[in-house]
Amino acid sequence: MTKNKRIFKIGISLGIIMMMTFFISGFGDEESYGDTKFKDNVVFYAQHQDDETLWASSAIIEAINEVGADHVYMVQVSYGTGIKILKNDKVFEKMSQNEKYKYREREFLGAVKQLGIKRENVVLMPRLNKTGSTSFEQMEQIALKFEERLKSVTHVAHTYKLDWHLQHLKNGSVIQSLYNAGKIKDVKYFIKPEYKKDIPHEERIVYTTMSKEDREKIVKACGEYKMIDKDEKREGIGYKSDHKSFERLMRNYNSILHTANI
Repeated sequence: MTKNKRIFKIGISLGIIMMMTFFISGFGDEESYGDTKFKDNVVFYAQHQDDETLWASSAIIEAINEVGADHVYMVQVSYGTGIKILKNDKVFEKMSQNEKYKYREREFLGAVKQLGIKRENVVLMPRLNKTGSTSFEQMEQIALKFEERLKSVTHVAHTYKLDWHLQHLKNGSVIQSLYNAGKIKDVKYFIKPEYKKDIPHEERIVYTTMSKEDREKIVKACGEYKMIDKDEKREGIGYKSDHKSFERLMRNYNSILHTANI
């Protein structure tokens, strides 16, 4: 065998090994520049039902792969009953706010279960405050309790800067304010993909789910928001409200985050 042929075969072998390592890991970060790793525990804060799947599902799966499902938590902040479909669809016209919320809650709990988050690690703020409106003060207190109890924790919230939705921005501002005050130590923020170009490369974190097994988790989580079943009291609210974002997610399988310093 000639020297050139040996070099060529060695190169091919190394390439195969690198590709196998990449796909076994299930996570691609070739676009990432910020700190992609999480602390020993991770807490996600979803303002509305489906936000966690649409904008953070790949980050959630990566967190579980890194630290284990026992150490990944989800806080669902808002009732999520102000969307148009709940106001315009005749199915909901005679329902109370709490009845409407239960429809959204069923979708949410189904989705986070598919993503791998344990039910005992899910905090449903509407069940705690029972006021009919979102309490960001309560969200702040929950974040501080997680920080005190878990010690080594990454808090992952909505962006505090790049979103048209005021509640999303407020969600991120709660966490950013705690971080600026030194009350919590490690934070990341997820954004909608249209804002990716507004994140400086050095602050951008992109989690892309690569493995077939983990992609299937995202597909099933999306399916929870698409399900229509009268007997199960499911009306596909999330998918009806924003089907384009669900379809985009199932093409790209990524979550775009940024650090605290944009």
